[in-house]
Amino acid sequence: MHFRERSQMVQLIRTSYDAGTKKSKSEIVGRLAKSNPKVSDALNAALTAQERKELAAWLAGRATVERLRRELAVRSLPEQLALAEEWFSTQKGDDARLLASNLVPAWGRLRVALKRNGLVE
Repeated sequence: MHFRERSQMVQLIRTSYDAGTKKSKSEIVGRLAKSNPKVSDALNAALTAQERKELAAWLAGRATVERLRRELAVRSLPEQLALAEEWFSTQKGDDARLLASNLVPAWGRLRVALKRNGLVE
C-alpha cells in the first residue's frame, strides 16, 4: 500500500505485479481527506486485512506528526515572537502593516484560548 498526498486528499494506492506485461500495476483503492482522514465503510471493505493494518499505522503516524508539529509550534513561539519583535522594530512599510493586521487577531484568539483554559489571568 502506498499513500500519495495531494493538496487536500490522500490517495491509497495498491500496487500489484502484472505477469502479462511483467510490470507493476497501480490502482487507487480509495481517498481520504487530509484535514479529517475518516475511513468509510466502503473503503474499509475494499482493503485487505494487511492494507487495513498499514492504513491504521499510517493514520497513527500522521496523528503523531500533527501532535508533535503543534507542540513544536508552542515550544518555539516565544523565540518566534522575539524574532517578530526585532523585525517589526525595523519595518514601517505596507508589508509590515498587513502582517501586523493579521497578527493582532491571531494573538487575540491565542490569549482567549489561554484564559479559557485557566493558563493566564
